[in-house]
Amino acid sequence: MKAVQLSSFAGLESLKLVEIERPTPSKHEVLIQVKAAGINFAELEMVRGRYPAPRPLPFTMGFEASGIVADLGSGVMNLKVGDRITSIASSGGYADYATADARMAIPIPRGVTFAEATAITIQGLSAYTLMKFAARPQPDESVLIQAAAGGVGLFLVQLAKSMGIRKVIALAGSKEKLDLVKSLSADFAINYTEQNWVAQVEQATGDRGVDVVLEANSGDIGDKSFKLMAPFGRAVIYGAKNAHDSFPTEKVRQLILKNQSVTGFNFPSLRPEQIRESVPPLLELINSGRVKLFANHTFGLADVRRAFEALSNRQTIGKVVLTP
Repeated sequence: MKAVQLSSFAGLESLKLVEIERPTPSKHEVLIQVKAAGINFAELEMVRGRYPAPRPLPFTMGFEASGIVADLGSGVMNLKVGDRITSIASSGGYADYATADARMAIPIPRGVTFAEATAITIQGLSAYTLMKFAARPQPDESVLIQAAAGGVGLFLVQLAKSMGIRKVIALAGSKEKLDLVKSLSADFAINYTEQNWVAQVEQATGDRGVDVVLEANSGDIGDKSFKLMAPFGRAVIYGAKNAHDSFPTEKVRQLILKNQSVTGFNFPSLRPEQIRESVPPLLELINSGRVKLFANHTFGLADVRRAFEALSNRQTIGKVVLTP
């Protein structure tokens, strides 16, 4: 079968389309005939050598896969051959076939495509669990969402509105992306490439500041967002891009002087039961239409480098998908 393997951590040139043997499901695993595999920013950081690799080189890339159950390992009771599922891929999802833990498999809702379903597994559940266990926004609060048109950001906008948050402030970098988050009922859609974007956020909050900052971006945007926190505000810092940044003294000083707090969030560090209990309510939001899925950028396995370049250059909206 065909698979995309990572041979080193020297960048996109390290991604190779190769022929390998089809994996065999172990106990409690299923074999998935992959119809779509999602790309995540953490995988881009992995290719660059800035995110932990799951196994020794070379290995098949891909945290997640959507497709059809093709075979069952021993002990699998909750699935059958032919089921449509999306799941974390234990053998790597950038391939014609992948194995997955059947206990973590998610049934694909009716009317959802394989490509759209890849958004549920990591990005959807990351957003849902971030809101539930880390951010915990209250209806009378304001929430600032960075990268609001990205894979996790689109979920965060919709989840915040479904929770009845008073002011959802979405940051994005183009008119197309701003129009999209507006259509998802963001109360304020602000272009962070404009010089006065900070003043626009301040105006949106009546100069009070933001109660909850969901910080996906480091650098200048992250620093300015942090300074926008209201007294007793809190920031949730998440995402592979933030994992290697230091926390400067001036931010600690601000936290103390303004009675603020900061929480880190890492989806892979959640307990399995926290993830499992979050699946039904997220699927209910999707089935009811209160949360929409976006997967408009698809590439073949042979175009994996082009797919990563599009993600890196912020040319995409929502989920980026590889289709074997």
